[in-house]
Amino acid sequence: MLVVNESSKHETMMGKINSGAQLDSVEEITEDYKQNLLKLMIAQADSELAGAYGYVPWIEGAPTVAEKLAMANIVKDEVRHAKAIYDLVERLGVNVDQLIHEDKMKNRMQVFYEPIKTWADLVMFNFLMDRAAGHQLQDAAQCSWGPWAAAMVQIEKEELMHVRHGETWVRKLASDPLTAPDIQRALNFWFPKINKVFGKAGTQSNQTFRKYKLKSRDNDDVRNSWYKEITPLLESYGLTVPSIDVVG
Repeated sequence: MLVVNESSKHETMMGKINSGAQLDSVEEITEDYKQNLLKLMIAQADSELAGAYGYVPWIEGAPTVAEKLAMANIVKDEVRHAKAIYDLVERLGVNVDQLIHEDKMKNRMQVFYEPIKTWADLVMFNFLMDRAAGHQLQDAAQCSWGPWAAAMVQIEKEELMHVRHGETWVRKLASDPLTAPDIQRALNFWFPKINKVFGKAGTQSNQTFRKYKLKSRDNDDVRNSWYKEITPLLESYGLTVPSIDVVG
């Protein structure tokens, strides 16, 4: 009887999804939908929190008082983003405190294990990664799970401010002959690592996400959108952009 109920729930759920409606209660989703949704939301929340941790040392390390405040605000934003998504995860029955303290945020992207060693590293990571996150969050903002889509509205606005911060500093460092080599080195270091965060093209998991409208595009489509955005900007600053085929 449970199998029959789950099958019936799946049929009703897919009817709503395919009609463009958003889902907003646990009762109307199948276990498979829930597990795929959790996979994406936990990865986002873990990465938001890991990103905040990576920025913390740069409150002290920023070159000016104004930048110390900017970095503190970015850290605050990232922790708030993580909290907003963890709250959604908790509503689906996950013990978030256990997830963070015992699992050690194992779902964060590999790029967040990389240390940020210099200010040039920091602002290039900011430039590339926050743009990459923005492209990925576009799908979440239009997804079939209403609570997640709604949470993305404020998060996207704040990520745009983070993007502008990175853009301002990359342009500034690239325009100074003394720091231009540093920012080019930072681009060469971070590009292949952030290029990799989009994942492989045509994966089975991505096809499942798209079936449930938890994502709307293939990983490669998102990567190409990001690359088409960053390339003319970086080239206008006089920087050489690595090939999109260069993956770390």
